[in-house]
Amino acid sequence: MKISIITAVCLGVIVGPRSGDAADVTPRQQPDVASSFSASIADYGADPTGVQDSSPAFDRLISAMGNSRHVSVRIPPGKYRLSRQAVFTADGNNEYYGLHIAGDGENVTEIIVDNEVGGLAFAGKQVTRLSVIISDLSVVAGREGAGTAVFFDTANWGVQNDRQFTARNITIRGERFDRGFFKTGLHVRNTWYAMFQNLNITQQYGPEMGAKQHSMEYGILLEDCYSPTVVDCRVENSRYGLVQRAVKTQPEDGIIRGSYFVGNVEGIVIDNKKEPKEWPEPGFHIDNCHVNYRDCGIRLKGVRQANISHVLFYCHDHTGTKWLKYEPAIIPGGDEARPRDFEPRDVDIAHGSDIILDGNIFTEPANPNRVGVRIGPDSGGILISGNQFNMSGTAIKNESLTPSYSSGNIFAGKPDWSDA
Repeated sequence: MKISIITAVCLGVIVGPRSGDAADVTPRQQPDVASSFSASIADYGADPTGVQDSSPAFDRLISAMGNSRHVSVRIPPGKYRLSRQAVFTADGNNEYYGLHIAGDGENVTEIIVDNEVGGLAFAGKQVTRLSVIISDLSVVAGREGAGTAVFFDTANWGVQNDRQFTARNITIRGERFDRGFFKTGLHVRNTWYAMFQNLNITQQYGPEMGAKQHSMEYGILLEDCYSPTVVDCRVENSRYGLVQRAVKTQPEDGIIRGSYFVGNVEGIVIDNKKEPKEWPEPGFHIDNCHVNYRDCGIRLKGVRQANISHVLFYCHDHTGTKWLKYEPAIIPGGDEARPRDFEPRDVDIAHGSDIILDGNIFTEPANPNRVGVRIGPDSGGILISGNQFNMSGTAIKNESLTPSYSSGNIFAGKPDWSDA
């Protein structure tokens, strides 16, 4: 087995293991000295065939990292099976901490999660000045309900201008399209300006799913995350595509752009409301996305100063529509079955204000109980302008006495689905 050489650089003096001591992975106790660590998981005995458990190799690598503050970990091409979650940690604010875990590409490097807890995790202790990046790999569920694919958490938010966590070029899926799923794809807590780019997160799918459909609870779950950016991502067939919610703090801001949330029960949920008298100022922007949902496309709760622009909405609850056929086994009675006794909503606004919806398309036939935009009784100051509503059901449903405004919208199209 090849053992990497671990060095620490300080004031031009190179400190490293003596000849014959390369296997010593005792953590260094140098809290005030900058140190670097760069290694490949292959150097620590990981099996790239996916047959043997690679958890011991991750344990050895994490032990070798010790208290290093500048860390680069490479995972070469292959399949690496984990019988337990691999947890990276950092502690202390004596200097900045940086960690980059990188594979060689999606479906080139695969982490096979064969346990009920999850795959790769980062747990920051008393550390606020940090940047963690996970990139260019696939995290694969090797069983049903394989916990959380990627997890990040710190004890507190940290330095405001840091991008504490970045996930890019990552696929999260089962071993096959019809076998294996995660309970949560990506779970992130307590970050500033986190970046999520080119994530491909899928629940298992296929004609025989039945009760397994939407077994993944969350595609992306963000808790107490200030101003996250989600771009060029795809989340399919989970219970919730993306959830951004307040737990202990009142996070603000955020951008979701150029992403697909398709086949989920609820596409995007922004839940920042803690107390009825609190009005956060998130300035949330959702634009140029596809949202295909069953119960709710975008749910805004406790949101002020937000924009939803150039989004394509369509609902996959087709019960009761004369335009599309659906399985009699799911909805008894076939084409003549009554619609599901439910009100699907493309955009549902509760405790919201100062929100603009413009340039969106609400389309396709669906459950005739469908509502394009619902304004709740505790909301108001909503501008709905320049949208096209070509759908069965109700375009705009206003339950509030506080004024909102609709202008320049089109309530038809070709073919015309607005017959109801």
